[in-house]
Amino acid sequence: DRSRTSFSSQVFHSLGIQRKITLCLSSSSGIVQFGNVAHESQPGSEIFRSLTFTPLVANQDQTQTHPSINVNSVKINGKKVSFDTPLGGGAQLSTVVPYTSIYDNFESAYLKAASSMSMKRVDPVSPFGLCFESNGVGSSQVGPNVPVIDLVLQSEMVKWSIHGRNSMVQVNDDVMCLGFVDGGENPRNPIVIGGYQLEDVLVQIDFDTSMVGFSPSLLTKHATCSHFKP
Repeated sequence: DRSRTSFSSQVFHSLGIQRKITLCLSSSSGIVQFGNVAHESQPGSEIFRSLTFTPLVANQDQTQTHPSINVNSVKINGKKVSFDTPLGGGAQLSTVVPYTSIYDNFESAYLKAASSMSMKRVDPVSPFGLCFESNGVGSSQVGPNVPVIDLVLQSEMVKWSIHGRNSMVQVNDDVMCLGFVDGGENPRNPIVIGGYQLEDVLVQIDFDTSMVGFSPSLLTKHATCSHFKP
């Protein structure tokens, strides 16, 4: 809730700090800091300077407490996904939901892209609907070499790119699964970006400017969330 009378705003006011939250999640450690972060002004703070910003979406539903951003389209390996239902409404950022939920035909589009890269589909492993043989899938600095998912934001030039580290879940030695799940029929939000997709991505929510900043995967900069521990 961005209202200045909200509980969170009162906390910011009582502490005398800017209404800003910086978080960086990982499977082992991470940070959540309120107000200005010391790293922003320190030498070597290029990760903060490389943040891409997108507007916060005004929350009309007071039952929703997670921040939202607009996603105008989704691309897989550069090809736009056609959804039966328009991507109306904001994409919610959630640290509670483990995996991103999205319309079910996203999986069929991803499967087509994966097949073009000679990835071999195997039986699904719950809760995932789309799984592949790990054997034969190459690796890169940003995880398995699999189709890149782009969430296109306020323009074609502004996008949140999700690489193998944040898209594939290794369920056993032989199988990896797409870490996206079916959002079901008539979801409240067409997209909910889950915690796994946020891991090793620096996210900064500034309620005063109504903007969200996010970094590329920190792995592209040979860094992890542990670099930002107080």
